[in-house]
Amino acid sequence: MQSMGVLLLLFAFSIGAATFIENDFGTMAAKAVIYNAVWFDVLLALLAVNLVVNIFRYKMYRLQKFTVFLFHLAFLIVLLGAAITRFVSFEGMMHLREGEQLSTILSDRTYVEARVIYGDNEVRTEKHVLLSVLTPTAYHDRLTVGDKHVKFEAVKYIPNAHEVVSNGNSGPAMITLVASSGGGRKNFYLKEGESQSVDGFVVKFGGDFDEAAVNIENKAGRLRIVAHDTIHTTSMQGEAAEVLIPDSAYPFETGKLYTIGKFNLVLTNYYAHGKINYVPYEGKDLNMMDALMVKVRSGNQSKTITLRGGKGYRGLVNYFEINGLMISMDYGSREINLPFAIKLNDFQLERYPGSMSPSSYASQVTVIDHEKNKNFPFHIYMNHVLNYRGYRFFQSSYDRDELGSILSVNHDYWGTFFTYIGYFLLALGMFLSLANRNTHFAALGRFLKKSAHNAGLLSVFLLVVGVSTSYAQHGHLSVDKIPKIDKVQAEKFGELMVQSNGGRVKPVNTLASELLRKIAWKNSFHGLTPDEVLLGMLSEPLYWQQVPIIKVKHKDLQKLLGIHGKYASYLDFIDMKNGTYKLQQLVSAVYAKKPSQRGMLDKEVMKADERLNVCYMIYTGQLLKMVPDPVNPDHPWYSPASKPNTLSGQDSLMVVSVIPQYLKAVGNGELKLANELLVNFAAYQKKFGSGIMPSTKKINAELWYNKLMIFSKLSMWLGALGLIMIILTFVELFKSSKGLRFILKLFVWLIALLFVAYTYGLGLRWYISGHAPWSNGFESMIYIGWVTLFAGLLFSKGSKMTVAATTILASIILMVAHLSWMDPEITNLVPVLKSYWLTIHVSVITASYGFLALGMLLGFINLVLMIFKNSSNQKRLSERIEELTAINERTLIIGLYMLTIGTFLGGVWANESWGRYWGWDPKETWALVSVLVYSFIVHMRYIPALNSRFSLNVASLLGYFSILMTYFGVNYYLSGLHSYAKGDPVPIPNFVYYMIGVIILIVVWAYNNEKRLEKESS
Repeated sequence: MQSMGVLLLLFAFSIGAATFIENDFGTMAAKAVIYNAVWFDVLLALLAVNLVVNIFRYKMYRLQKFTVFLFHLAFLIVLLGAAITRFVSFEGMMHLREGEQLSTILSDRTYVEARVIYGDNEVRTEKHVLLSVLTPTAYHDRLTVGDKHVKFEAVKYIPNAHEVVSNGNSGPAMITLVASSGGGRKNFYLKEGESQSVDGFVVKFGGDFDEAAVNIENKAGRLRIVAHDTIHTTSMQGEAAEVLIPDSAYPFETGKLYTIGKFNLVLTNYYAHGKINYVPYEGKDLNMMDALMVKVRSGNQSKTITLRGGKGYRGLVNYFEINGLMISMDYGSREINLPFAIKLNDFQLERYPGSMSPSSYASQVTVIDHEKNKNFPFHIYMNHVLNYRGYRFFQSSYDRDELGSILSVNHDYWGTFFTYIGYFLLALGMFLSLANRNTHFAALGRFLKKSAHNAGLLSVFLLVVGVSTSYAQHGHLSVDKIPKIDKVQAEKFGELMVQSNGGRVKPVNTLASELLRKIAWKNSFHGLTPDEVLLGMLSEPLYWQQVPIIKVKHKDLQKLLGIHGKYASYLDFIDMKNGTYKLQQLVSAVYAKKPSQRGMLDKEVMKADERLNVCYMIYTGQLLKMVPDPVNPDHPWYSPASKPNTLSGQDSLMVVSVIPQYLKAVGNGELKLANELLVNFAAYQKKFGSGIMPSTKKINAELWYNKLMIFSKLSMWLGALGLIMIILTFVELFKSSKGLRFILKLFVWLIALLFVAYTYGLGLRWYISGHAPWSNGFESMIYIGWVTLFAGLLFSKGSKMTVAATTILASIILMVAHLSWMDPEITNLVPVLKSYWLTIHVSVITASYGFLALGMLLGFINLVLMIFKNSSNQKRLSERIEELTAINERTLIIGLYMLTIGTFLGGVWANESWGRYWGWDPKETWALVSVLVYSFIVHMRYIPALNSRFSLNVASLLGYFSILMTYFGVNYYLSGLHSYAKGDPVPIPNFVYYMIGVIILIVVWAYNNEKRLEKESS
């Protein structure tokens, strides 16, 4: 087990390091150095062998331990499937244009292919290579043709290589040119004797005259241009334009534009001896071929040649001669022939109504199989796979012009087959192990049943009520100074529908709530509801522009704006003397910085600027996309500020005048007129927008959800209950009484009632959005909080302290979910997320975070109890620590099971969505790191040096950092499918360092106290 533990940690460390290598040096570097390296294969083989040995050593095959044997065997089967996928199977891409038919794919792997001809002899070699900036010389090969030997050796590798021409000491003359014919500019170069076609026009440099080309002659460095058509020249220095007659040679000079019909040509440079260098292209919008420089040796001769190609490219063939051998080489993906063809009939892209966000994209194809005499149509779209003859085709991407489709192709029947069997057995074994009476998990349960304590608190409920009712927001201004908006009118206004930029149609009340949270960081403003605030800003803009409502936290920014306190008005941002924006230069400077260089002031400037722009869009009416298009219901809705040309007559009048009239009536207090206009406008929305508007029940449910603010209130109530309860459980440790235990038991029931309310809130959000409430950061956080609270109540019979701890943790999670960087907005789903596999995967894996968070918290509590231990209370606290440690271990086992199953369910989702069940994406990699870390933790009891309560509790506390990295770190520090930051470094918050310092202090303190008591007792 000691060696198994070392191998697990080495595995976890290796793949974790690989994610950072990938972020800094690219995916190929991570594969070359770690994922596809021989030593990594050996590591996995050692893990498999060690697992087999331990299965026999601990006799897991016995009937009593069969469930444990089942999921350990499952890991071996998963490794077998992974080996088949790694060494036998293949994948690639198929790029089809509408009407095109293909029977080949480009492999995902890259190869260097060499063909050597010597007389009548011909030898070919093809070698798979993993080239990267960390392994630039990974390619080497040898060939023998007749009595001659050839050696190939990579000397340099440049990814995404851009060609740069410069002067050399030898070599052919070269020119660099810029050409265009209305289809965009093209930069290119020509060696003497070469020609190139640009948009159908041929440019030839040197050699014999070609009537169909623009000919450029070279007479000892003096360039002349000749064409069969008239050439018009324009000087860039302002000289007079010239007309050059056909079939006559004229000087070809830099600084002049030569035009032949629609074709424009400019000479940028001439090199007497041109030399081509390759440099990595740093731009993000252009993908170029890689450049691989290979030194070829044969006999006494050597030559360095450059191969252009790489992943996703067939590669350009380079022909050359050396030592009497004719050699051709290329580097890139290999063409793989399919036993059938695919024809793209039509590519379809659907967007959410009123937005550019894709709702789904799909390919209508025809499968043409002459060998099997089959010909049938198929509809490929996200999560709907074409599975034919062992090949699986997935909708991967599409061309920008929406006339082409990119399909991911996978040929891995047996690898997937064994992997899926392993997944099934793993889930089955883990599930049955929880019910098996012969497992360690069951033994811990029997121990807890014997030592269970029951405890609780009623009088504190009154204190909680007092705390909650005294909670109030305070601000700058008296409510009396703000113009009154009729509450009933504001509520009716909130029931109108508005369309978001993402295309979702929602009540104005939802938009108002989101805007107020964004601008003021509040759910209400001086007693005014979000509807009243929004309607006030729209109907009385001149007044509200003077109201301090924009949150400004940084003191230096407050001084710059000339305000006192944390709120500024819209006009505070304007220099009234010259009418300029006070932060204009500062904002430009901040956005020019890299994220890692931005300090706290910079971040606050960005946030304040964003809030100001939101206010501006409110005052101008741009945010209120309330008017459906009566002609095209899928067209984006219009705002009152719009003057669309597509509307006419009464429809145009509705857009231009009704909302302004309504707002004017509200401002003047003409409620009867306002009501009439509001009723008419609501009828207009239902008439022309009903096709994409939610049902009346869903609208009412969303209004009710907004009014409840259930998760915000639950955070406060759970925090108060949990804090008081944990204090009293500590009191109960030292001074127990029947009344105190009764009150603590009652507390558990109160928390259970809040859990029911929590569940209701999740269900309500699910109903409103139409999808499971864990599709974004906010939703996954509130779901983790729900699971955390559920885990605490699950173990409530074993320990009331567990319930108190998880209640506080759930409160903190809800509080974090409502921070400014967590968006509570209900949004539409992107296409890849429309999968039931996603629902299962995310629900299971995020639920595991709740159980593991409970383990982390229990570990911390146990360490604190160890600090409080002394000679007088040692026995009592040791019993409680042992009890909590048992709960902790059971919690970790459940969390590990769910984390493992959830991680592999993610593999199923990935396979069903984009064609591979495991791709070493940083998110899935760190999920596996967490599985390995917690696997080590729950097996620590088999390692004598780590078999102690102290070690387990420390490990459960520190192990959660792998979860934090998986959940937060990957999103903000690594690039990948799940990344928000795309690899740009974001400064680590200062509180993280303080938290780590506190943890180190607690661990060291608890360790020293435990050692001291051991010495005293001995």
